[in-house]
Amino acid sequence: MYKYQPLPPVSKTGRTPPFTRILTLFPSTSPPSSSPDDSEPFHGTLAITNLESTQPYEALSYTWGTADPETYIWLDDLPLPIKPNLAAALHFLRPSPGQPPRRLWIDALCIDQSSLEERSRQVQYMRLVYKYCQRVIAWIGLKQESEATEVAFEAGKVLSDVSRLVADLRKDAAAMEDGVVRDVVGNALGGLPEGALLNLQKLFDREYFHRTWVVQEIAVANVAVVKSEELEMSFFDLVSTLLFVFGNRPGGKIETNTSLDVWYLIFTRQSGAHSGHVRLTEIPGSLGPLLDLLEQMRAFKATDLRDKIYSVLGICDEGLQPVTTRTHITQRSDRWLRSLTTAITGVQNFVNERNPDLGWGIPAALKPDYTRPVPEVYTGLAKFLISKMPMFLDVLSYVQHRTTPTPDDPYPSWVPKWFESKSVTVFRGGDFTAGICTPPLGDFFQSRIQRAFSSPIPGTLIMDGFHVGVVHRVSNVMNFGSDGHSKTEAVQRAWTELLPNMPFPGANGSRYITGEPLDVAFCKALSVHPMGAVVGHVMSNSMDGFHFSASASEMNRQIATGISDAAVGAFLSGLAGEGDEVLSAESEKARVTFRNAVGVYCYGRRAFLTREGHLGIGPPVMQEGDEVVVLFRGRMPYVLRRGPTHHVFLGDCYVCDDNIMRGLVTESVRHGRGGPPVGLYGIR
Repeated sequence: MYKYQPLPPVSKTGRTPPFTRILTLFPSTSPPSSSPDDSEPFHGTLAITNLESTQPYEALSYTWGTADPETYIWLDDLPLPIKPNLAAALHFLRPSPGQPPRRLWIDALCIDQSSLEERSRQVQYMRLVYKYCQRVIAWIGLKQESEATEVAFEAGKVLSDVSRLVADLRKDAAAMEDGVVRDVVGNALGGLPEGALLNLQKLFDREYFHRTWVVQEIAVANVAVVKSEELEMSFFDLVSTLLFVFGNRPGGKIETNTSLDVWYLIFTRQSGAHSGHVRLTEIPGSLGPLLDLLEQMRAFKATDLRDKIYSVLGICDEGLQPVTTRTHITQRSDRWLRSLTTAITGVQNFVNERNPDLGWGIPAALKPDYTRPVPEVYTGLAKFLISKMPMFLDVLSYVQHRTTPTPDDPYPSWVPKWFESKSVTVFRGGDFTAGICTPPLGDFFQSRIQRAFSSPIPGTLIMDGFHVGVVHRVSNVMNFGSDGHSKTEAVQRAWTELLPNMPFPGANGSRYITGEPLDVAFCKALSVHPMGAVVGHVMSNSMDGFHFSASASEMNRQIATGISDAAVGAFLSGLAGEGDEVLSAESEKARVTFRNAVGVYCYGRRAFLTREGHLGIGPPVMQEGDEVVVLFRGRMPYVLRRGPTHHVFLGDCYVCDDNIMRGLVTESVRHGRGGPPVGLYGIR
């Protein structure tokens, strides 16, 4: 059996080059067969090389698969077992007789997978492997008769041309207003062979597009092709067709767990296209903040759960510039801090060029280490994200429990399990600051977050904050279809479950604790006022699921509040007069805006009413008797469950009260101007 020659050790002085191995795949000795089952044995050699000075090579991006190895590749005349999907890829990559050998980087062959130390070291070079190669070959598997792979590839090539035309037309406001873009898209879809779009959709359902490591492999590539047997086309051309796939996927249910938006994000970054829902970053080579990517990639799969984190470090802000991102929220408004950050980054780069440590200055939580237990990796990352400046609690909003946490769970209840699929849409994109004083730096110096991890009990998070209320009633988990009628029915059911025997709309003129009509406050709670209505407005002005108007972050609070008020008013007016009058087009659009907001944020959550009279929406595991609190440095309120010795973290929530959500109550409390008493919460 083949035995790997060890890589050169990390130097004790000076910088160690990024060493790896390159496979030289020898040509076949007979004409290739169309079936990989009839393939002659594979032969080649592995040679250690420095990535920064090696000969040209190609990098394979593929999925390992779960099947056991069925064949071998002979390296220096010694066998090494390989899995079926890799064997199929090698069959169609191997040069024909008379052609020169092919230089390839393939993780299963070029990394000694039996060595945890080598895996940890090589993962740090992964970005360089795919950045320096001539091209990345995305092997998506053999052709499938059930999906007519040839038809899917042809449809992809046609629609990629159309997507380029759409991108050009989007720059023309008149073309948008006159419906030219819609006409172009409609004609393109109508001109495809019957079933072509469905076959293209099936192509994106393949395992390849749902594996975590392949995202980085494609994101850093200068040139990438997608390959299935002899079929081949530009990878970025293929993902550009998601513009059409998103808008035409079958089924009536709301999709909260999809991988396709990540691939379209990669396309927009690579092509320079920009639409309102894409969150841009200033870090070169990054797809965005770490939290954003971890959330977007929850639906992706990984054999080793640590790879859910390690696979995105090479394409996120924190992984690429860890020093810079420690202060990225405040450095834009502080020239001194920006200069200091630049200087520190320069020192880090200088030291790393001369230091034997592969990542001096990089926090341990951002260094791949396959010797650490999985719960320790996830907990360490959550701690880092809480403790890094400006010490906001944003990571807590990504906790999505499907069942109530139990004491024997190795993960603390406040640590997101990124390997679990997404169940709800995260509250983000708004300007909620429930537990944050202004200005941020002033609140930082008042904060006692430095003692967050001072408890002698492992896994305990100690935070200070204040009590908002105790949950009195909760609705059932809100599940519904993507159509407007289904969403309307869900709103009506939630009202009945929280406020039985009260008419809706109207509520007999009852008033909410803020003084506004109770039914208006209820609708604002379900639409996450005003953020949800803005998101719904963007969606109602989009085409095929991609946004062409301003994003939520580009609207000020006054505009957002106006949109939300109009959407809620139109929805309630429509319910009161449904069937009695024909609503105007403007009113119907506002109703759609409200229903879109409900569809985005209510799906998978429960509506709740506290004993103190607050309405809101929260996590699916919440129940009567749970406590709603504001924790200092958190943007949202949180739902906790009191236990004998500690609190259990259930998730964040939205409370319909601007004084709470905008941090005005926190301002009063922290500056000694009154409000609820401050309490200390031990959470684990």
